[in-house]
Amino acid sequence: HGSTFGGNPVVCAGALAVLQELNDGLLQNVRTQAARLRAGLAALPHVQAVTGLGLMVGVAFADGVSAAAVRTACERQGLLVLTAKTRLRLLPPLILTQEDVDKALAILRSVLESL
Repeated sequence: HGSTFGGNPVVCAGALAVLQELNDGLLQNVRTQAARLRAGLAALPHVQAVTGLGLMVGVAFADGVSAAAVRTACERQGLLVLTAKTRLRLLPPLILTQEDVDKALAILRSVLESL
């Protein structure tokens, strides 16, 4: 879901494999980690809004903070994120753990506090 040209046969085979692995435990983890991620993002400095669905998250910033600048700083600290116009875009894997969320939020906090 993060690529304009992602609908090729290899990607479709991968999507089918994911659908075969979906179960209540995986989906509950997605709901739990999505809620944790969104709450953590909303509490960060300069964050104006958190939008999206599940683990597909968009972050709008206030105070003139540039999503592109945040993306660059995150990459320097090992966190891969995207931008969508003026928003930061997060597309973590469905197997995201609590530790992954905490680490991502710590990096984002560090980046945003330095702006």
